[in-house]
Amino acid sequence: MGCCQVLMRAILIVTNVIVMLGGALFLIVGAIFYTKQQDFFPELEDYSYDMGSAMIAMMAIGGVLFLFGFVGCLGACSGKSGLLNIYFIVVLICVILEIVVIILSIVKRDDFEDAAEKAAQDLFTKYADRWMKGNTAIEISDDENNAVNYAQSTFECCGLSKTDMWEGKVPPGCCSGFSQDEWQKDANRQYALDACPADTTKYTTDCVTQVHNLADEYGVVIIVIVCVIIGFELICLIAACVSKKKKYVA
Repeated sequence: MGCCQVLMRAILIVTNVIVMLGGALFLIVGAIFYTKQQDFFPELEDYSYDMGSAMIAMMAIGGVLFLFGFVGCLGACSGKSGLLNIYFIVVLICVILEIVVIILSIVKRDDFEDAAEKAAQDLFTKYADRWMKGNTAIEISDDENNAVNYAQSTFECCGLSKTDMWEGKVPPGCCSGFSQDEWQKDANRQYALDACPADTTKYTTDCVTQVHNLADEYGVVIIVIVCVIIGFELICLIAACVSKKKKYVA
């Protein structure tokens, strides 16, 4: 076995061990949150409220990552063509999808932004009509209420655009001290405040401007990171080919 083949096989093994550990971590954390077994990790209790669907998705992703890493690691250790061919095909599909996403994010950026703004406009308007204007005929779910407040809290913004859609009032998510978990657990939670509490401040930037600023600031960084990941995946593809034992067929 040549030095190049040994190096490629080592890269493949180390990479897939890391993937397996990441998948196992997703599985463990997802199971803890989903079953709400905070006896072992009491500090996680405040973050495990109403997250069942997200935790199922996390466990599914963790299972796929663990299985994928196991196949790659086993294939690299054994040199079996069948395992490495499966690994090669899966990684190749991931690379193609990532390239497609990058191209679409550049070419269709304006279309994505318009669609996202329209969806957000409908949601924010519904919230304003129901809670700021007091239109009881408007039906809005808890998930939609949570989404409006969580979005504003996460992006540290208030309102969708510079227009005052809140009728002089303030959704809780516009305040710097907003806690999604505590607010959800509050049986008497308010959806419209006259002003932010005294120990907090109101965000002054609208969400569209804030998101655009963040996209301009981090968009290039994200694309560079994805390109680096694709480059590393291409190395894994080469490593999978080099690691095959020519004398054996799985």
